[in-house]
Amino acid sequence: MKKIHIIYIACMVLFSSQYMIAQQDEEALPITMTEAATDQDKYMQMKVDKLSEIVKAAVEKDFPKASISEAYTDKVGNYKLILAMDSDTKTVYTNARGEWFNPEEKDMD
Repeated sequence: MKKIHIIYIACMVLFSSQYMIAQQDEEALPITMTEAATDQDKYMQMKVDKLSEIVKAAVEKDFPKASISEAYTDKVGNYKLILAMDSDTKTVYTNARGEWFNPEEKDMD
């Protein structure tokens, strides 16, 4: 009788471990490109001192307590700026005329 219990327990362990392995495979999600990854493809890093005075003046006017820590540009002359404010950072987008825009809205056009 004890052998039947041992065999039963061994079968339960075997079947439950197979279920757990199958469950792990289902939970694995495929890797997909996110908006951040495509955003990096659009913008190339540039030196902050290469920004035009118009863009720098727009930052000083609208974000007086911020400093530009990183700058990126795309093929059509738009800029992605990483602003450092106190202990926080903010990402903003502007065109060459210093006009702010939301990249999601611009993609819909």
